[in-house]
Amino acid sequence: MQDIMRNMHRLFVSIVALCALNIATAQPKLAINIVVSSMKATDIERYSINFSQEGFMRLYNGGASFTECYTDFVPTSSQMCLATIATGAQPSMHGIASTQWHDRTAGNAIIHLCQDSKGNYTTDHFTAPTLAQTLATSERAGRVVTIAHNASSAMILAGKQNECYWIDSIGNWSTANCYAKSIPDWLNAQNEISFNRSYVRNTWFGKLSKSRYINTRATDIAIYDIYSKPKNSDKKPIPNWVNTLMTTPAANNAIFTLAKKIVDQMVADKRNDDYCDMLTICLDAPREIAQKYGPDSIEYEDMLYCLDANIAELMAHIDAIFPRQSDYLITLTSDRGIGQINPKDFNTQQAEVILNAFLSAQYGQGKWVLSCNNGSIYLNRDQIYSKKLSIAQVQNEAATFVMQFRGIANTATATALQGGIMSSSTARLMQNAFYPRRCGDILYCLQPDYYQIDEQYVAQSGSPYNHDRHIPLIFYGAGIESGKIERKVSSSAIAVSTAAMLGITRPNCADGDMIYELKHR
Repeated sequence: MQDIMRNMHRLFVSIVALCALNIATAQPKLAINIVVSSMKATDIERYSINFSQEGFMRLYNGGASFTECYTDFVPTSSQMCLATIATGAQPSMHGIASTQWHDRTAGNAIIHLCQDSKGNYTTDHFTAPTLAQTLATSERAGRVVTIAHNASSAMILAGKQNECYWIDSIGNWSTANCYAKSIPDWLNAQNEISFNRSYVRNTWFGKLSKSRYINTRATDIAIYDIYSKPKNSDKKPIPNWVNTLMTTPAANNAIFTLAKKIVDQMVADKRNDDYCDMLTICLDAPREIAQKYGPDSIEYEDMLYCLDANIAELMAHIDAIFPRQSDYLITLTSDRGIGQINPKDFNTQQAEVILNAFLSAQYGQGKWVLSCNNGSIYLNRDQIYSKKLSIAQVQNEAATFVMQFRGIANTATATALQGGIMSSSTARLMQNAFYPRRCGDILYCLQPDYYQIDEQYVAQSGSPYNHDRHIPLIFYGAGIESGKIERKVSSSAIAVSTAAMLGITRPNCADGDMIYELKHR
């Protein structure tokens, strides 16, 4: 009898262990990727005292938080950073090295990212498959949707296929023919009643009383020592409600309302037990707010508190659908950080004129410089060829001359970047961003606190320094243990690690390293 009881006990233990193993190795049925544009890695801790425990802090304390995540290239334009998050590759591999470039095979025509020669949206510029594409073509393929405020952000994260939506210039949800001929009826119904306009208010009222804010500088937001919203203040007409939508927390409200609707639709669809749906959310409004008001403003801080409430509502919505956290995976990150513009700005137009005058004095009058923008200088190779000069020689002389400009920290020529491995840290970052078919003849980076002049903004990004490259990274759910990991990781690891958690192969061009802490957990 004792032997029978002993054997039954062993069988019970084995069954429990097997069930536990199945739960631990179960792959999530839903993946949600949240990208908060221009959010600094330090923002969660900086503003934690005013966050709820159900939004940012739930993910931060309950997930695996990587406190030392960086982009590994320069310049850190939003589009380049999003492409690295989406593909798991550096710009030198995925090819999104700028928002515009000169096509040397077509008479130096200016090519705009995500647009064809007629200004229509196109995915022809995408050379590396994204995580969304990889999931859509895998055995676990469910519904794959990408939403963003801006078209380029949504398209870069989505890649060449799947559902992709953004807010257009009149405030409606939109897509492009390269994804679908039209938006679905349920989304068009929202556009017909201008649903996104319902989020916009004439006055931006702060969520907190004035004394509770950590920042002190405010421009447009209305805050009070004791919260007392004036009556009838929101009944005035709003002259440009779309611009107000995109530069206030209203845009995030619109995104998260749509996100919850999409999650509901995903769950309602009948699928087998091995499917995985994916929703990628890119929030461009935080970048617009940070650039307009500055990352040290009350406007930016208040936006984070509103976003904290958005995330809390989304998490509660998911909890109601999936009782087990192992059934879903949430990732939260940013494309890049941001820095405050000060009087030490770098004037690219002035640099272009001075460099052209120098090369004209050296080699004769002519149009030697095509453009200077986003850390890249394009020389007129037709002019160089006509003078029977060496490309490498002209590049070297131009790069040496540019080093004398106020604000320049380092330069590298296209010839040097193609010909060997860069040893200095800034040159290595430039090499990681160098895509020969699209980058200029000279890449440069600026000294600390220098940014390209842009009269429209008070803050900007693009430098090789930590305040621009250091980003938050959190993985939550899918059986991941909570903890703070201080090992340095790259943003190129996000797509690779997410793919491993979902049980699919990494994107085809991904060269990022797997984050082994997630694998072992």
